[in-house]
Amino acid sequence: MKRIGKIILLVLATFVAVVVVAIFGIIYSRRVKPHTVLVIRIEGEIPEETPQNSLQEIFNGPTTTVTDITEGIERARTDPHITAIELHVGETSMSMGKIQEIRDSIRSFNRARKLSVAYLEFATNRSYYLSSACTTLEMLPKSEFHLHGIMASTTFLRGTFDKLGIFPDFLHIGDYKNATNVYTEKKFTAAHREATKALVDDWYRQLVQGIAASRNMKPEEVEKAIAAGPYNSDDAPATGLVDRVAYGDELHDFIERKNRGYDRHISLHTYLDRTEKFTANKIAIIYAVGEIGPGRSAASPVGEEMMGSETIAQQFRRARTDDFVKAVVVRVDSPGGVAYSSEVIRHELQLTKQVKPVVVSMSDVAASGGYWLSMSANRIIAEPGTITGSIGVLMGKFNLQGLYEKLGLSTDFVATTPNSTLEYPLQNFTPEQRDLELKNMRETYHDFIEGVAEGRHMKVEDVDKIAQGRVWTGERAQQLGLVDELGGLHTAIARARELAKIPANEKVGLLSLPEHRSFFERLLAPSEDDSAFASTPSLHAWLGKLESLENYSVWTILPGVPEMQ
Repeated sequence: MKRIGKIILLVLATFVAVVVVAIFGIIYSRRVKPHTVLVIRIEGEIPEETPQNSLQEIFNGPTTTVTDITEGIERARTDPHITAIELHVGETSMSMGKIQEIRDSIRSFNRARKLSVAYLEFATNRSYYLSSACTTLEMLPKSEFHLHGIMASTTFLRGTFDKLGIFPDFLHIGDYKNATNVYTEKKFTAAHREATKALVDDWYRQLVQGIAASRNMKPEEVEKAIAAGPYNSDDAPATGLVDRVAYGDELHDFIERKNRGYDRHISLHTYLDRTEKFTANKIAIIYAVGEIGPGRSAASPVGEEMMGSETIAQQFRRARTDDFVKAVVVRVDSPGGVAYSSEVIRHELQLTKQVKPVVVSMSDVAASGGYWLSMSANRIIAEPGTITGSIGVLMGKFNLQGLYEKLGLSTDFVATTPNSTLEYPLQNFTPEQRDLELKNMRETYHDFIEGVAEGRHMKVEDVDKIAQGRVWTGERAQQLGLVDELGGLHTAIARARELAKIPANEKVGLLSLPEHRSFFERLLAPSEDDSAFASTPSLHAWLGKLESLENYSVWTILPGVPEMQ
């Protein structure tokens, strides 16, 4: 029996030893080894949050978000095992706010005296501006270097509507509230042109100054080089804007030499997974992304987000009642939407602010309703190129009577009151309806500027002067008092820590809300959110959501600001 007992003990000891070795092996294999290069690929659409369309994740792998990129770079900055970043940049749809956020992270990484190398197969305004933040910039030989300045254009539909017999009957409060100009005009109005030119001029100046600072050039040298573009990539190094041209294998050899001969690379998502820190205390990041409407958030079949006021309000309630959440950062990337839906979110922000600090971080766009929901925060942070402001309101409808006549269609109706036809799409607003809607819009506008005045500690009349539906860059908005500070998400997190009096040496985790759930998590444990964020969104459901939004009279939505090209 003693012999059997010894054998059992030996087997158990061996088993425990194997388990311990296996555990240590797994832990060791997950460690980031010294002299490792973090590889980040940026191209196409880079969203603020992981789309809730889970099937996309199955077929295409994990989505890379702006926060993934900046958080990965921030961790790498203080990680002694990461010696360099290798950045592969393709054409992207990001605008200035997101690009500047990533540039800020790269420049912070550079200040840690680490190597950052960007590789471009071809260059455009966006891709080059982002890449220029790196300490070394290389391009593929025989490719194109299309850095040639910024333009902005808008397509106007009024001429087409006239041919079709459609009359756009729209009203607005604010001289610069021009979101519907694309329907009602055939070219820029004076106010529309003024606002657009100011925006493009600011962007161009920021582009030139950013490149000059990163490339150790004078702004006038950068402007001269841009004015002479575009170039063949082989000619780019002579301008000082690119260090050298190289093929992929030559890039690899260059980084290996700089990395003391070590050939160790780690992808962004693998690095984030291996360096995830679990802490009790957290800062919640609420992603307020997309056009704003009532009810629950929804995603289109192609992944476009629509922000539901109830969904975002629920995230505030969760963060507010979670004792481990010490502060809240609201990441806003929204052109606005329904006025009262924006107010639902702002009210929840204000309730949360009474319990714990709330800081807003503005991404590419935080305008109109996006600014409305932000205006009561403790602090507002924006990038210099963020589009914000647009404090104004609008409403309207399309009269399809002329189109119906061209098609030989006819309708008839009965109505119980004169205003029953308010949303009827086959007639213009009556004079009485127009007066009624203008009254409602003026009240909404007054509520808007009063809310801004209260949240930003300004006089109502001073807010009115800089409102009027005018869009501003984040840089201008800071000068006007609409924004507190220039910076990105990590600046907002730092301010939230300060306001919550969290010691600088205390580690705090980040809680992203709404939480992303994988396809299998949603399949095995469906929640009430799954009805809105279906894994295979219905086109019919999405169109129904859009149709329902059209019935809400007063909108606070971004004016017709064209994309940077």
